[in-house]
Amino acid sequence: MILSNSKTSKRIIRTILFILIFIWCFGFLSPIFYSLNHFAVITYPFTKKIYSIVCHQIDKKSFTINGEKLLVCARCTGIYLGAFSASFISIFYFPDEIKGIELFLISLIFILTDVLLTTAGVYHYSKYLAMATGLFFGSVSFVYILNVVENNLLIRKNGN
Repeated sequence: MILSNSKTSKRIIRTILFILIFIWCFGFLSPIFYSLNHFAVITYPFTKKIYSIVCHQIDKKSFTINGEKLLVCARCTGIYLGAFSASFISIFYFPDEIKGIELFLISLIFILTDVLLTTAGVYHYSKYLAMATGLFFGSVSFVYILNVVENNLLIRKNGN
């Protein structure tokens, strides 16, 4: 499906991406709501298995909310919440097309540096630092992914 390159078309694409990321984030945050709806506990094994594909799920590296562990580690939580925040902002803000890959590489360097330094034992793992580097990486990654999606779905008026 190819849409015209209008603000309305962009808003539709961005809203769809926002909804998809919202559903993904709701899934890994779902243990928070188990105390509110005991029926939802039935979904736990299935949901945990889905997120185990994308995260190591080490308990000591995961946040606990309302006595329940999230289904992804702090870094993954940051990545997904960063993408969620950027997707929400993108619905209302239409920046120019991203040129270059520098910002993405900077965000990648931050996250890799944190992983390497904690693995090497230079400092102890911090959930909050892991989440912060994840937030930065997730929000920047979303902007680049959005750029690719829009470039592939929208007809350019200048014939490109």
